[in-house]
Amino acid sequence: MKSVQVIILLFIMGFLVFIIYKATENQHVDISTINAEYRDIEEKLIVSGTVEPLKEIEVKSTISGVLDTLFVQIGDEVAIGQAIAKVQFVLDPMEYEQLKKEFDVAKAQFENAKNEFIRTEILFNKGVISREEFEKEQTNFTMVESEYKSVNTKLDMVKGNYQKEEVSNIITATGNGVVLELPIKEGGSVMARGTWNEGSAIARIADLKSLIFKGNILESDILKLRTGMKISFSVATKRDITFDGVLYLINPKALAVAKDGMPRFEIAASIYVPEEYNSYVRAGGSANGEIVLEHKEHVLALNEKYFQFNYDSVFVEVENNKGVFEKRFIETGISDGIYTEIISGIDSLSKIKNNT
Repeated sequence: MKSVQVIILLFIMGFLVFIIYKATENQHVDISTINAEYRDIEEKLIVSGTVEPLKEIEVKSTISGVLDTLFVQIGDEVAIGQAIAKVQFVLDPMEYEQLKKEFDVAKAQFENAKNEFIRTEILFNKGVISREEFEKEQTNFTMVESEYKSVNTKLDMVKGNYQKEEVSNIITATGNGVVLELPIKEGGSVMARGTWNEGSAIARIADLKSLIFKGNILESDILKLRTGMKISFSVATKRDITFDGVLYLINPKALAVAKDGMPRFEIAASIYVPEEYNSYVRAGGSANGEIVLEHKEHVLALNEKYFQFNYDSVFVEVENNKGVFEKRFIETGISDGIYTEIISGIDSLSKIKNNT
């Protein structure tokens, strides 16, 4: 019986000691406070993207065949009219035989039409036939002659006579710039550009002095942007230097493939690169664009790490006149990602509990 009483007494004494210790501890705890401060705040939007040429040209052939020789390499600068490659016109044996048959038929038709036209011309000069009949025969002869020349030109190309009738197998640059890509190697097949066929690209050329930035933004950010806004860029090759630009395109249609299930919209901006930094900015390279959405000077602001949240409301703990901390809901404005503007709820004298 006495042992039970002793145990109960010890338990009560231990509990009292704990209470006294905690009360003493609370009396000595010094809770630090901080104050909101006035500062300049910029709300920015960071956009990741790539640097691309403003204009990229695909050089294509007007004849089909095999790429015989390349006169340029990737990285070479070329001018309009400069030789890029030589194409050898090639037909398979069946096509060649068919072409020879077409040539024989076209030649026979041409000879007949020529003789008939000569006879018609003689009769017209003698006044035997009318001008209408003569002009009809003249038109027919012109059409047959054109068909004959066309087939003859194809046959000459197969034989290697490309310069005849202003036909050339030398492919020339159609713009000034730098060779970015040579998709077809020597010996590869070349498809001619035509009405129903885009043709094979022999080279891709771009003016690297005119570059643009392309990136994409979330649907929630699209209303924050407008064309004409200034944008600054940094590139991976020289992060300590920024380049200026202007936003000129906000695509009204979302990209076909959404990232992470979120619709994104493409934007494009010009880039001004000083000549001394041209080597740092390359086509296809990555870049980060920074757009200032809003700027405010000397506004009351607080570090976001002191914020506490209650559903969609924000509050901080403020010390009152009695030294007790109480919740104080605040209204916030723009944010730079670290500091947020305080519109109402506290002032610069409010002692905010440091809960970090």
